[in-house]
Amino acid sequence: MDDLRRMVIFSHVVEAGGFSAAARRLGMAKSSVSRHIALLEKSVGVRLLHRTTRSLSLTEIGETYYQGCVRIVAQAEEVTHWIGKLQDQLSGTLRVACPVVLGSRFIAPLLAEFMRRHPSLDVDLLLEDQVVDMVSLGVDVGVRVGWLKDSKLLARKIGESPRLVCASPDYLERNGVPEKPEQLADHDWIIFSLLPTPQHLTFLRKRTQKQIQVKGRVRTNNADAVRSFLLSGAGIGVLSDFLVADDLKAGRLVQVLPDYVCGSAGIYAVFQDRRYQQVKVRLFIEFINEQLKCLF
Repeated sequence: MDDLRRMVIFSHVVEAGGFSAAARRLGMAKSSVSRHIALLEKSVGVRLLHRTTRSLSLTEIGETYYQGCVRIVAQAEEVTHWIGKLQDQLSGTLRVACPVVLGSRFIAPLLAEFMRRHPSLDVDLLLEDQVVDMVSLGVDVGVRVGWLKDSKLLARKIGESPRLVCASPDYLERNGVPEKPEQLADHDWIIFSLLPTPQHLTFLRKRTQKQIQVKGRVRTNNADAVRSFLLSGAGIGVLSDFLVADDLKAGRLVQVLPDYVCGSAGIYAVFQDRRYQQVKVRLFIEFINEQLKCLF
């Protein structure tokens, strides 16, 4: 990188006809320009310029070297322009990873709209409830629900989803409706294993906190499977509100202990080092942040 920079400075010195004029063009001190040329000559092992108090001219080798510099600098500028153009056009593939239900219900439709706005962009959507290794899989953006672990990745919070305790009307008719968190210990709990503490719940009401341990015969690592068990009357469970909102509205599920708060899960867009973030990644994060505001 230093050699390329010195080639650029050398080209400006030749074209400007001197160190002072080149320094003004480049916004550098004349002494700094002179030092870079001296280092360049030391690097190539030959004198490139004849210097006098009143004039500056190329040596024979310097003329040949200058012509090469012009070609190399032009090629570097062309590559930089090409990369910038690719980013501006949002071409290539955007690879997104997110949980199964959130991805299929919410992120997939948003990706379809994002593709309509950017016709040169392809999309690869990876649906996986467990946290994936974004670096090894080449994922550009991960959309995660829950609690982020320490990581070299960066995250932007785009929403918050309260967790609701739910059961089917049929289950509650057969087993009774819990009126206090302590009574959940007597019920069949649908255990969602991806929660930080799947069988230990914390409830809050009027600044009073209660911690409850539950037990159950069903354990799964998939949120949609938890919902299916709840709908079938297999027990009581807890899910983010966006997963059960339609079921509650339609009466297929009933919220249990509505006067208690059972925590919430953040929704995050996760990405790699911002310094090298491509335009397609930045624009997609801005897009989903805006679109999901009405949901979370």
